[in-house]
Amino acid sequence: MADIFYDSEVILPRFNRLLQDVIKGSFQRTSFEPWEVELLLDIQACVSEIETRRDLLKRYQKAVQRQLGRRGQRPMLLSEYVESLRSRQLARLGQQVDAEQSAQPVAEDEPAVS
Repeated sequence: MADIFYDSEVILPRFNRLLQDVIKGSFQRTSFEPWEVELLLDIQACVSEIETRRDLLKRYQKAVQRQLGRRGQRPMLLSEYVESLRSRQLARLGQQVDAEQSAQPVAEDEPAVS
């Protein structure tokens, strides 16, 4: 999507309606803004399992609502949201590993017996 200013008061209701249609699995309209088409294609590429899709899309929708409430930018793509989830998960795993390693006693090198 082009980096232009988006009015969140206009975009947010359209985004919410779009996500509700995706979650329901049916659309009542036949025309879409270019940014909506890009979001739909991104969603299609990211989501494969139907059970997982609804939960993920609802969390994604809330994240975009928070994002648009803070600043006037385009809605993030689902792939960007998924990547941020993965990054946070990897960061948490890294912190857990660091904590576990620091909790283990360091073995001192034993002198070699001749």
